[in-house]
Amino acid sequence: MNYGTNDGEEVDLERMNKAVETLKEWAKKVNEVLEKEFDDHIKRAGKIHPEGARIVEHLKEYTLRSGKRIRPACIIAGYKAMGGESEEIFSASASIEAIQTYLLIHDDVIDEDDLRRGGPALHKLYRELHEKNNYKGNSKKFGWDMAILAGDLANSFGVDQLAKSNFDSEKKGKTVRKLEEIHRHTAYGEVLDVIFNYKTIDEVTEKDTDLVYELKTAHYTIAGPLEMGAILAGGTKEQKESLMKYGMKVGSAFQLADDLLVLYGKQEKIGKRVGTDLEEGNKTIPLLIAYKRGNEKQRKLIRETINKKNIPQETVQEIGEIIKETGAYDYCKNKVEKLIKEGKKEIENAEIDPKMKDFLLGIADYIITREA
Repeated sequence: MNYGTNDGEEVDLERMNKAVETLKEWAKKVNEVLEKEFDDHIKRAGKIHPEGARIVEHLKEYTLRSGKRIRPACIIAGYKAMGGESEEIFSASASIEAIQTYLLIHDDVIDEDDLRRGGPALHKLYRELHEKNNYKGNSKKFGWDMAILAGDLANSFGVDQLAKSNFDSEKKGKTVRKLEEIHRHTAYGEVLDVIFNYKTIDEVTEKDTDLVYELKTAHYTIAGPLEMGAILAGGTKEQKESLMKYGMKVGSAFQLADDLLVLYGKQEKIGKRVGTDLEEGNKTIPLLIAYKRGNEKQRKLIRETINKKNIPQETVQEIGEIIKETGAYDYCKNKVEKLIKEGKKEIENAEIDPKMKDFLLGIADYIITREA
């Protein structure tokens, strides 16, 4: 799958490739910060009890699994876009990756998903530990209990990472408050997501799912982190608004593109089984549009499949074909391109550092050209 542009929107491949290389360079630096921080936490936890060290070791391994570090990159980009130059930004940016670990671990518990980033979910690791050591009680509950606690620890680590960074106290305080605002919006998005998963597909609208995209992805993944970086650098209100508008458009496009990748991608690339959205009952926009436009036979298959566990890959592929046959695939593809175009326009007119403008435009292009 490749997101070409149907409306003639130009993709600057050189700019895009340069942005992706920058993303990789920053990810390497962020990983170095995370590794050092987790090692320090392991030492401190080990002084309390060996089990404390063990749980942090699991957190370290889980966090350092493959990932593009897009959220820390947005903090760095937001900072540099305002002219910020301190290398301390790499340490501060790592804070949101620990928060990401916290949210993913809890999300895995909610979804009862055993696979994350190509490896076992944390609750599965502890369930297996329970079974291996013949502990008393229910191994599944033990896994969930330990995962929730691990997530709580990761959340603490993330806030601490930002709070101890070497920035002006006033700016740092505002950035911590912004982080908590992002956290709050994400929680509201998850509340809606869970509720919509328990509703029938007839009861959920595209507008409902758009709101979840904005709260759970756009604000949390792109817009909020960009603003965090801008706050640390002392950006103006107008500059922060430009970054926020860009982030909300591009972030929503990012999530919609991911929904297609999860349906048509490969497990080794997306880090989880293809079709998990169907099993979890996620009312994604591709599914909603296909259901709305489908004939009775197609709608019946979607109704009978969504929310079921262990869906055969043949059925996932069949629903993928329905999404294409009904035009839902092209609808989503065009919506991604429209959102990206609108986001790029916001950043093209922004008064920010030219190099970071190119980086953000390149990342937007990457979203519409990445393959499953």
